[in-house]
Amino acid sequence: MEPLVIEPKTKADARLLHDFSKRIGAKIIDTDELLEDMTMCRLIEEGLKTPSVSMDEVKKALRQ
Repeated sequence: MEPLVIEPKTKADARLLHDFSKRIGAKIIDTDELLEDMTMCRLIEEGLKTPSVSMDEVKKALRQ
């Protein structure tokens, strides 16, 4: 299942969404740090699917 990020406009909407999320058993991320961690994990996972390159190719790319 894909994560869904919702940014409510009011505190009342935030409370409604929070209560609904708890009711359906959804995971709730309360901090920006956790959201950043999840994003980083997704990017790492995507990067692991790319073809392997040699250490020499990496060094050459870093020198440019």
